Amino acid sequence: MADILVKLLLRLEKKLRVGGVDDSNGIVGGLAGELVALLEEFARIDPSCIDAFEPLCGKKYCFGWEEPLIRILDEKR
Repeated sequence: MADILVKLLLRLEKKLRVGGVDDSNGIVGGLAGELVALLEEFARIDPSCIDAFEPLCGKKYCFGWEEPLIRILDEKR
């Protein structure tokens, strides 16, 4: 499940960056924040899902939502 949510975050990021999704009302950004909070909870409950955060590494994102997840992954290493 964590890998699906990470893929969703990556797709949202891409759509926000290149166009196609309007976040002028903040709904998409709020969704990204909620997904990150959910992934943090998943990581707390089942640390094996932390490996799903790997695709977030080594890339620069516009909104910084990935930082807590990368920090969790770095702590596991």
